[in-house]
Amino acid sequence: MEYDAVIVGTGIGGTTVAREMTRRGKRVMMLEEGGRTEMMGNTLTIAMILRNFGLNRSREKLFITFAKNYGGLSTLTAGCAAVPPQAIFAPHGIDLTAETEEARNEMKVQTLPDELIGPDNLRLLEAANDAGFHWRRMENFIDADKCVVGCSSCMLGCPTGAKFTARVYGDEAMAGGAGLCLHTKAIKILVEGGRAIGVEAKRFGRAARYYGKTVVLSAGAANVELLRQAGIAEAGKGFACDWLQFVGGIIPRVSTVRANPMTVGTLEHYETDGIAILPVFPNWSQFLLFLAFMGPLNLPNFAKFRRYSGIMVKIRDDISGEICQGHAFSKPITAADRKRLDKGVGIIKKVLEKAGAKSSDIIALDPLGAHPSASCRIGEILDSNLATRIPGLYCCDASVFPQALGLPTVWTIVALGKRLAGYLNNHLGG
Repeated sequence: MEYDAVIVGTGIGGTTVAREMTRRGKRVMMLEEGGRTEMMGNTLTIAMILRNFGLNRSREKLFITFAKNYGGLSTLTAGCAAVPPQAIFAPHGIDLTAETEEARNEMKVQTLPDELIGPDNLRLLEAANDAGFHWRRMENFIDADKCVVGCSSCMLGCPTGAKFTARVYGDEAMAGGAGLCLHTKAIKILVEGGRAIGVEAKRFGRAARYYGKTVVLSAGAANVELLRQAGIAEAGKGFACDWLQFVGGIIPRVSTVRANPMTVGTLEHYETDGIAILPVFPNWSQFLLFLAFMGPLNLPNFAKFRRYSGIMVKIRDDISGEICQGHAFSKPITAADRKRLDKGVGIIKKVLEKAGAKSSDIIALDPLGAHPSASCRIGEILDSNLATRIPGLYCCDASVFPQALGLPTVWTIVALGKRLAGYLNNHLGG
C-alpha cells in the first residue's frame, strides 16, 4: 500500500502532521521505534520513555534527554506554553500566526487558577517581584478541569490526562484512519529516480518497507543518520539543546515539591540575554542522580529533597557539537552558554534569598540539555517549507529550528506541523 505520507517518529511534530493530514482525508502511516507505555506519573515512566533510561551523556560527560516512546518528549514536558518566537522564523519567510492561534484552542492553552498554581509558587512570584524582577503567571497547555491540586506529576507523564501531549493528536490521527507501527526503527530512506518513495525499517527484527508519496522525518536526533544515508552529509553538524540548570533553596514553610511546575516565572531576560526563568525542580530520583554525578560530597543534600523549592534557568544556547554515528554525540557548553547560565543562576539565587532562603541552603545542579534541536536547520538543510533537497522528503520537529529556541518547544512544533500539513495537502492535490 502506498500512503500519502509515511511519518517517522511520533513526537509532537509527527503526530501533528499525521492528525492534520488524516483530517484532510489523506492516508498516513506513523512509525515509532519505541513502544507505548501506559504507566504515567512515576519515576519508571521516565525510564520507559527516555532513550537509555535517560542516561545519555555527551562526549563532554553532560546529560541530554532523548525520547524513544509513543508521544516522545512531549509526554514529559511541564506543560508550559510559550508562544512561537516570530523573530526566529520571520527571517526565513515563515509566519506561524494562524497556526499558533488554531493550536491555542486545541491545546487548551490557559493561565491556571491560583489553587492549581499553588501557594508555594505564588510565594516565589511575590518574592521575585519584590526583588525587582518581573514575574507573572505563565500560560500552560493543561485542562484545568482535569488537573488535580497537589499532583505536580507533569514531568513524570500526566496521570490524569490534563496535559496536552503528542498522544492527543496521534490518537486522533488513528481514529481518523492513520496507521501506527510501534517497535519499528527506520533504517533507510528509499529513493527512486532522485525522489523519496518510502522508508525501509526493522520491525521486531524483521525487514519492512513502507511506501509513501511523501516521507516526513520527525524522530529528532535520529533524523540525522537517515538524512546522511540519503546523501545529506551536513545534517547533524552542530545542534542546540536549550541548556538548563536547576537551582534549589530551602525556604521556611515553603516547598515546591508538590507544586505544578512552570506555572509562574519570567521571560523578561529572553530577548536581551536568551534566558528564561521558571520554577521547576527534578523529582527525587533525578535529584539523586544529579547529586551522585556531582560527587559523593553532595549526596547528603538528598535528605533535604522535600524541603527544597526549585527554579530553573533555560538558555538559548549556541549551535555547537555534532550528532555522530549511532547514539553518540558531542555538545560542549560554550563560553557564551556558560555566561548565560551563570547570569540566570545569579538571578535565581536573589529570588530564593528574597523568599527567605539562606545562601548556604542554596544548591545549583549541573547543566542538562532538555530539548535536542536545530540539527537539521531551516535555511541550511531545509527550505522554508521544511523540504530537503531530495523531493518528497521533509522534516518536522525541533530538529528544524534555525537556532536554539531557549523556550518550551511544544507550541512552536505544533504550529510548524500544521503549516507543513497544509503545504503537503496542497502539494498532493488536496
